[in-house]
Amino acid sequence: MIRGFAEWKHLALLAALVVAGILEPLSVSWPESARIIAGTVVFVVNVPVFLVIFEERRERGLALFLLAPIFAANIVHEVLSDRLQIGAIVFHGLATVFLAFAVAVILKRIFQRQAIRTDDVIGALYGYLLAAIAWGNAYALVYVLWPESFHIVDVVAWRLDDWHLRRFLFNYFSIMTLTTMGYGDITPAGAPVYSLVWLESVFGQFYIAVVVAQLIGLKLAQAIQQDRPDA
Repeated sequence: MIRGFAEWKHLALLAALVVAGILEPLSVSWPESARIIAGTVVFVVNVPVFLVIFEERRERGLALFLLAPIFAANIVHEVLSDRLQIGAIVFHGLATVFLAFAVAVILKRIFQRQAIRTDDVIGALYGYLLAAIAWGNAYALVYVLWPESFHIVDVVAWRLDDWHLRRFLFNYFSIMTLTTMGYGDITPAGAPVYSLVWLESVFGQFYIAVVVAQLIGLKLAQAIQQDRPDA
């Protein structure tokens, strides 16, 4: 069973990411105690799954070192959100670092592969979405520190007062930026958001070009090896 999970770890992580993305905006109507309990349960359930990404001891040590204060900052902000922003600042700052680290590990594994599996393709997609969430946390951090750095339409602006909706909306803004789509409901209005936006746009195009080329190259190499095993 454990071996089967390891072979399809990225599929499990992608499913968990999609579920979290659907549930987070829905949690706005939940009472505070329910949010804290739900957040704790999600954290406890997902951490062992997430740590499957980090196969080396040093990687797992650094991941756990970052996860502990992220979890604590999340709880602090849930309880003291109206009186203290330090929880949000620590959460978004460390979450950006942690998620960027996870993306780097996923990409490292992909480029070390000699053969490509279906789960590796899913892992590339998961890494792409994870990178968007990392940038989403960076945008949310900038918003906490310099809210005037964004221009936000009125129909969206009032929703940023809620902690969960704010995270969801900046993840949404990040996806729109990463894919260079952009709807215009949230737009950059000053530094350092301008720099983050162009960096993410370039990263998104580079990721697609390089990672897809790597996957196609591995697939072609496998096909050649199967047709000509003596080659």
